[in-house]
Amino acid sequence: MFTSLAVTAWRRHRNLRWSLAIGSFLMGLLLAGTYQAFGTGLIPQSVMDDFAVLKVFRAFSGTTVNMLSPEGWLGFGYVHPLTLTLVVAWIAAPAANAVAREVEDGTIEFVASRPVDRRTILGARATAWGVGMLVVHASAYLGTLGGILFFETLADFSPLTALYFPLSLIPLVVLLGGLGFLVSAATSTRGRVFASVVGFTVVTYFLNFAAGLWDPLERFGPLSPFHYIAPAEWAVNGIDWVPTLAMVLLGVGLFAAALVVIDRRDFAA
Repeated sequence: MFTSLAVTAWRRHRNLRWSLAIGSFLMGLLLAGTYQAFGTGLIPQSVMDDFAVLKVFRAFSGTTVNMLSPEGWLGFGYVHPLTLTLVVAWIAAPAANAVAREVEDGTIEFVASRPVDRRTILGARATAWGVGMLVVHASAYLGTLGGILFFETLADFSPLTALYFPLSLIPLVVLLGGLGFLVSAATSTRGRVFASVVGFTVVTYFLNFAAGLWDPLERFGPLSPFHYIAPAEWAVNGIDWVPTLAMVLLGVGLFAAALVVIDRRDFAA
């Protein structure tokens, strides 16, 4: 039963999933192409050494890695607002449809009346969402890999090192996914799920960005999950395990809370 429920959820979002996968692939390929254009002398290193420019790029990328290096340039692309938009779109939509849409459309009582545990239904939908997220990330990596193989300037860059770029986003994805499914299990409209996920993402993103630019806010930077998302740092120094595990465990805790909420919720009220 769990498998059939997961397959149904997988098929339900196929158009969105493959659209975002294609977009992620093209974004990964574009990153490599722009490095071919901009990272090989078109932008002088002296420009990047300017304190103001350097500070802005560091605020955007969350890293001190040289932006004109392959790690710095490609890593910056994975935390680019467009890339994050693709990721958040996949996080919010399936989460909103998992429970909140059923309540909003008036079909939740039919779903809840099935001889299947509610937690099984939600778990199957969360599993389909997770596999879909892997597809979106894999597509971005394949785009980057295609650029590494196609563009001469990246010929010496290891495809294995490039794996760190999409992997560095996993802690954020788990955290936001847990938030989305918890709100969906507790609320009655899709809009509230989108507002929670998108609102949290935007507020914490700009908090981290502002903390990187404005010294009085610097101490608040660690409050944002984006403070710990640094693909270039992972590519150069490896996984930063402490914040990674903390974010993953928090996200898993939110998923667990969603299962508790949906099990206890009275949909007839």
